[in-house]
Amino acid sequence: MHAAVQIQKTPASSGRTVPAIAALASPGRIEALKAVCADVQDLSQKTAPDIAQRHGGGLLLIEQGQPGWDQLLLMLAVEHPATALIVISDHLPAHMVRALMKLEAWDVLSMSASADDVMDTAARLSDARAEPKGGPSNSACWAFRGAVGGAGVSTLAIESAFALARMVGPGQVCLVDLNLADGMTASFLEAIPKLDLHALSAAPERLDARLLAAWCWQHEDGVSIIASPRNPEADALASEPAILRLLDIACASFPYVILDMPRHMMPWTKPVMAAVDEAVIISELTVPSLHAAADMCRDIDVLRGNGNRARLVLNRMFKKKQFRTGFPVDTAEKAIERKIDVTVTSDWDAARTAVNLGKPIADVKPKSPLVLDVDQMVRLLAPDGMIENSQSRKSARKAKA
Repeated sequence: MHAAVQIQKTPASSGRTVPAIAALASPGRIEALKAVCADVQDLSQKTAPDIAQRHGGGLLLIEQGQPGWDQLLLMLAVEHPATALIVISDHLPAHMVRALMKLEAWDVLSMSASADDVMDTAARLSDARAEPKGGPSNSACWAFRGAVGGAGVSTLAIESAFALARMVGPGQVCLVDLNLADGMTASFLEAIPKLDLHALSAAPERLDARLLAAWCWQHEDGVSIIASPRNPEADALASEPAILRLLDIACASFPYVILDMPRHMMPWTKPVMAAVDEAVIISELTVPSLHAAADMCRDIDVLRGNGNRARLVLNRMFKKKQFRTGFPVDTAEKAIERKIDVTVTSDWDAARTAVNLGKPIADVKPKSPLVLDVDQMVRLLAPDGMIENSQSRKSARKAKA
């Protein structure tokens, strides 16, 4: 890491010590940075391999559109993951977001960001890398998205979050409702929606772990809920940098992050679906739903690449002992030419009681077939050994107590 130097012009909003910075950026941005930082290295005349070799592992700024910017970002992600990177972009491609997620510290600022904004972010990233790593060394982020409306996405996202909390202990799971305009998570759980979209969108770079904690509502079962007040104008407020910053800080603060995604396409949908560890598509066992789910899965597979396929879940299935008409799962798989990863049994009475009481279904009917199916799904989605390791740490803490 580059040694910290005192800035020549201290932003009035921060008063912080800003490190030296190496930048692949436009001439105008380079000049603006030199006015607020004593040591700015202009990398515009260097090749991406040379920059990666000389500056990988340090603090870098990359502006989208500069020659070699994309090659440099990908090289840093593969060869120098310890790099702290600031990217200037208004529309970052999905595969670049996936590359960023591999870095130790990063942030995305809009093209309109000032030099002071860049320096504030640089100082914060440097501070974060210098702090002892007391938080989770790795995190798992799962996104739940419906192929059709009313598929039960919010219910499954909620139940998955609480199933994880029962397995790994309180304080380890964060449920984020990205249905910003009309999300139901807060209503289902009688939670207080505390996310301030105006503040987040106005200055995404100012979001840190402390502010995120202020926007979290803690459920008594140990799950943190992030939701915004219902607002028909909310979707227009949520920019791609704001949402990516929110999820970045959430993943740095919690071992498990569950996303309740909107079905309709947002400007940030593709980057999020490309970057999460598991993309879970929820459908029902009807012909229109299956075809919609198969199409959505194929689109997401293209985004994710590298064999990291979306998961397909059929919700609201009839109980196995109950007679029903229709077609079996294996026939559905042949029809859409895709594996169905999980089926979840319907339990309408338990679900209705749970939302009326503001509780997860497991608190109302622990032996519900829906609860048992969700538990199995969670174990399928979790990385190998991650739940077991969390349970071991949980047992160790109890033993010490």
